[in-house]
Amino acid sequence: MKKFGLQTVIILIVGFIVHQFLPFWGTAVIAAVVGLLFRYENSAASFAAGFAAGSLLWGTYAGLLNSGNLSFLSNMLGELFKTNGAYLVYATGLIGGLLGGMGAITGTLARKMFEKDSPSVA
Repeated sequence: MKKFGLQTVIILIVGFIVHQFLPFWGTAVIAAVVGLLFRYENSAASFAAGFAAGSLLWGTYAGLLNSGNLSFLSNMLGELFKTNGAYLVYATGLIGGLLGGMGAITGTLARKMFEKDSPSVA
């Protein structure tokens, strides 16, 4: 559980910094690099940490931008899609979570692919 929280916090902090300079896919790259650094027996834990960090990062940022313009843009887009504008903020958090989770699990599986488990019996 300690690794989970540490991985989530590292992805959040570094992802926030990188998000200022790179496009949206920077979150996935950071999550993959951090996922590469942490060793998990179960890859789902790495996905969950990346998902939590990505959804918090993107959801919070979208919520702050939405409240900064008094929900004007999200309400206009909500009318276009015939839904409540707040659902678009939630959808942004969900997409960010999937992006972070997929990045983290990619890093974890890449680590498992290149590490040597045990000597092979020839």
